[in-house]
Parts: sequence; structure tokens; C-alpha cells
Amino acid sequence: MLFVVLQTNFFVSETSSPSEFIKDFKGYMSACAEIGLKPKKGCSSTTPVIAFHAAIKSDLRNVPVNTIIKFDDVLLNKGNGFNPKTGVFTAPEDGVYFFQWTFISTRKSTVYVEAVVDGVRKASTSVNDQQSIHISTSGHLLYELKKGNKVWIRTLHVTAGYMHANKYTYFSGYRINYI
Repeated sequence: MLFVVLQTNFFVSETSSPSEFIKDFKGYMSACAEIGLKPKKGCSSTTPVIAFHAAIKSDLRNVPVNTIIKFDDVLLNKGNGFNPKTGVFTAPEDGVYFFQWTFISTRKSTVYVEAVVDGVRKASTSVNDQQSIHISTSGHLLYELKKGNKVWIRTLHVTAGYMHANKYTYFSGYRINYI
């Protein structure tokens, strides 16, 4: 097995012009291309963005235990990983992903929700017998997924009393790196 390591260092002196620097850079890139080397990263990424943000369209009341919340008001769905009909995000590619959810509940309301990966709870948030008029509760999950893993938000423990719509209750996520 033959491994080739090519390291280039760019030095810009006070007398170098931008056009000379670009000419030198293009020369280095051409040399790399001729021997079959291509840079993985540069000024812009060719790796597709995977990100979604969705809210609920209507207030939710008395949501039964173990119900997946269907965030049906999709504001962003790059990579088409989020399905608003099911409320489930399916990882289109391997990577480390960040997810966040927020809900607003109302006085005397109890809401427990959990972030689930392939049927297993990974994080949860709650408000129990809330005393203020409205309160916002958020949670997040940072998790490594393989292509095809599924993530969703669902209720747990008790019937969820109330979750306010109008962009106050939402679920979002994005891939932060590539494996």
C-alpha cells in the first residue's frame, strides 16, 4: 500500500499581489488534481445541508400518553428528512445531529415529552401542574445517527394537558458534522 502525503504552505509576502496568490493557488490545485487528490473542504461545502424546523398548526389538548407529536407546519426541510404527516425525522445520512423542541403550556397543565431515537427515550422535558398563565419549556438532544435512524417527540407518563400553536411549539434539528 502506498500513501502519499502532500502538504502545501502558502506564504504571502508584502509584495505578493492577489492575482499572484491566485495563480500560485491554482497551480497547487492543478498539481493535486493531476495526481488524483481532491480537497475535501474548501471555501464552500459541497456536502448537502440537512436541517428542519416545524411547528404545530393547531393547539393540542389532552394528548394521550405515547403519542408522537405531528409538527405539521414545516418552515424548513433541507434534505427531506422530516415527515410532517408522521412527526418523524429519518436521518438521510450518517452524522452527529442536534435536535431541539419547545412547547408552551398553560395554567394547571401538565406536559411530559421525550425525544426518541428508534423507539428508545434519549431525553425528556416536562412541566407539572403549571401555576403561571403560560410557560415555555425546551429540551435538546445531541446524538450520533446512522442513515435511516428515526427521531421523534412524543408524550409520556400522563395525558399532556395543553400545547400552544402559533409557532410556540416546535421541533427542529440539523446535522452538525459528517462521519
